[in-house]
Amino acid sequence: MNSPQTGSSPMRLSNQKFALLFTFLYGLLLIWLLPFHELWPDETEPWLLALYSDSYTDLLHNKRFEGHPNLWYSLLYVITRFTDNLQALKISHFFFSVGFVFVFLRYAPFHWLIRLLFCFGYYGVYEYGLISRLYAPEIFTMFLVCAFYQKRFSHWYAYIFLLALNAQTHLFGLYFSGAMGLLLFAEALWPTETVPAFQKVNAKRIGLGVLLWLVGCGVSFWSITHFLGFAHGHIWDPYKIQQASTRVWQAFFPVPEFLIQFWNTSYLRTKVEIPLSLLLVLLLLLTIRPKQLLLCILLLFAGLYYFFAFKFGLSLRHHAHFFLFTVAILWIATHYRTYTPSLKPKELFPANVRVGILNYLLLFTTITQFLCGIYALYIEYNYSFYPAKEATAYLEKHFPDYLLATTEEFPSSTITAYSGKPIFNLSRGEYVTFYDLDMTIENKLTPYQNLQWAKVWAQKNNKPVLLISSREIAIEHFPYPVKHIRSFDRKQIVSLPQDRFIYFYLVEPGYFPTYDFVVGPVADTVAPEVEQ
Repeated sequence: MNSPQTGSSPMRLSNQKFALLFTFLYGLLLIWLLPFHELWPDETEPWLLALYSDSYTDLLHNKRFEGHPNLWYSLLYVITRFTDNLQALKISHFFFSVGFVFVFLRYAPFHWLIRLLFCFGYYGVYEYGLISRLYAPEIFTMFLVCAFYQKRFSHWYAYIFLLALNAQTHLFGLYFSGAMGLLLFAEALWPTETVPAFQKVNAKRIGLGVLLWLVGCGVSFWSITHFLGFAHGHIWDPYKIQQASTRVWQAFFPVPEFLIQFWNTSYLRTKVEIPLSLLLVLLLLLTIRPKQLLLCILLLFAGLYYFFAFKFGLSLRHHAHFFLFTVAILWIATHYRTYTPSLKPKELFPANVRVGILNYLLLFTTITQFLCGIYALYIEYNYSFYPAKEATAYLEKHFPDYLLATTEEFPSSTITAYSGKPIFNLSRGEYVTFYDLDMTIENKLTPYQNLQWAKVWAQKNNKPVLLISSREIAIEHFPYPVKHIRSFDRKQIVSLPQDRFIYFYLVEPGYFPTYDFVVGPVADTVAPEVEQ
């Protein structure tokens, strides 16, 4: 993979040494920061699904509500066959984060300052570095596609394999692989002057390439939609359409509200962000060349906007793809000699105004992201991202041998991940390890019914029950003694609804008259006894 000419690296380093040095520094920074980040349910859910699936078929069944391709879950499944240490989740994600940083620093055609600002900014360090989700593998494979682009015809099947691999990472990886595949086969069928004669592909290779690409994209699409389908549409919801119209600006300039709960907030008001988003889109339409890449970014932006406006609003980590796709398209544009990375005004103005606008847009954007990253890391260092780690440590210190029961899997699943112990779910009448997104389950108990079932379980096992509740319960109105132990609902970075916090209640065993028991729609039998 050859890198197009980029802005001179600092200290006159070669691109290779520059990438190795700053990737090493990035890795050290991430190693120092990772212990300060507390995992939350979205991060631990794939780990728990992999860890507690008895077979790969079982994993595919258990993840049916996830709405993601299988690659990240499959990797974690392999890892959990060798270890159940939760740190392996962070370590696995660490290698993908370091991977995309190295590829970007080594092969991206942008000025060295822009490359550094992106990698050490909000997205590079915080959103896709510290938070262990499946986006780092997606960005890693997307950047590999960009770096390999110059050799797409000479290494035909390797490039198509990268497209298929990127499609297995995330829905938006499927978007990108779909657009790049269409571009690839269009240029192979109707070569332009940008395709050297010696690299032209014959019909047989094109046909087999199309087949492999379709299989890769098809497997990804099936794994995302085969169970969920296209449900939960929000057709013509004015609020969602309005919010989706702000996402381009937020992706390029992710300036949050300056609060502890800054994550997924935006500083500017909607009425300001909509025209700014439209201005950014217009600017890109007027400056991105050649026309086939302009069509690609239009297709990608239209897919993102449709999803955010008519399907799911989602969060900044998803909206950021407006920016990530722009970076990828500009990267690819260097191979068409329509983009140069210089930041020197004399080389850009007035002869190359279009490229100058793009370069300075990237510079201002990445400077903003770098400053936002500093703020995010300051908050992460001083406050809890999500209190499950603290709650688990509190349980293990003060109540190591108590029976644990939960009212809902969402808050307790991460406690399971940290403690390595399944927790009894009162609504389901069984032990659970991960939270199930099946909306058809109707065994939902009221807060007092949860207390009643907890008391029955304590009485049956003649042992106190530590109830993990997702909401605060007005125990002063409950007719039997229940003690509030501790609440974990203050000063956390993740902003959640009031029914997604963590509260501990102690329920002692005792006589419970049958006529006082209000039966909920739970299991037909009392919870099972625990082996002593």
